[in-house]
Amino acid sequence: MKIKKKLAKERAKFKRSIFFSITIMIVMLYLVKVLDDQGYFIGLERTLIYANLYIIEFLFIVYMFRMYVDSTFDIIFKQDRVKVQKLFSRVVNIPLDNILFVDVVEKYDDFQIIILIDKMKRSKSLILFDKQYALNHNDYLKCYKEASHFYDREKFYCYIIKNGGAKKYFYLYKLYKTCYRAHFTDRAIKYIKLVIDEYNLS
Repeated sequence: MKIKKKLAKERAKFKRSIFFSITIMIVMLYLVKVLDDQGYFIGLERTLIYANLYIIEFLFIVYMFRMYVDSTFDIIFKQDRVKVQKLFSRVVNIPLDNILFVDVVEKYDDFQIIILIDKMKRSKSLILFDKQYALNHNDYLKCYKEASHFYDREKFYCYIIKNGGAKKYFYLYKLYKTCYRAHFTDRAIKYIKLVIDEYNLS
């Protein structure tokens, strides 16, 4: 599927999910209120009905709020660093000169961007990417083997971009255009070429 279509599909899915959630909340509240006014619920039954209604409505609100928070994920490319930000999450700043290796791991109909970093201050957002981690997370084993062989070292720091949907194509392209020191795998180049070809970039 073309990147433009994926972006359009994701935007439509977001709007549709919000619309349906709000519609269901309104309909449920209306139906319960109408049935209550007609005397269908009495005593403890009435209390339980309203308690369940409020719980379900609250869960819908939480669901929509989480969708909104996820939609705020963004990566900003500054002159000398990459700034990763999301609402209520700690901002991660990665100097471009510290990025050594960029790979892509495919996940069903989506993908993740693996950024291996040379040296960074200790951060909860970064992973110690070594052989043990790769063995415990088999999806990243191929990436680790290639990186460790290319740089002849056993340990890296790692940041994994999981959020962003189809915007990850552009994050990957911008990494390619700004991280002159980094090695990009053939898997990453394949995704970068999709952006270049579809948007006539260079």
